[in-house]
Amino acid sequence: MFDWQTIVVGLIILAALFYVGRRGLTRLRSFRASKAGAASCETGCGKCETSPAVAAPLKTFVQIERASQSKRSHAQN
Repeated sequence: MFDWQTIVVGLIILAALFYVGRRGLTRLRSFRASKAGAASCETGCGKCETSPAVAAPLKTFVQIERASQSKRSHAQN
């Protein structure tokens, strides 16, 4: 006998299978080259290394240093 809980569980399982299938299909499609002359950075063909890269200067917002050790004076009671 099918009650409402069985239907909800079935819908949850169908949604999970749809999600996993969609992610798997997307992953399989990523292995295919999109264009004949285009290279993806994931392929590792080295084509990206031949293009000139623009190096941006690094900016230091916060400089982290060791704190100087100072002796704390304790008040005598």
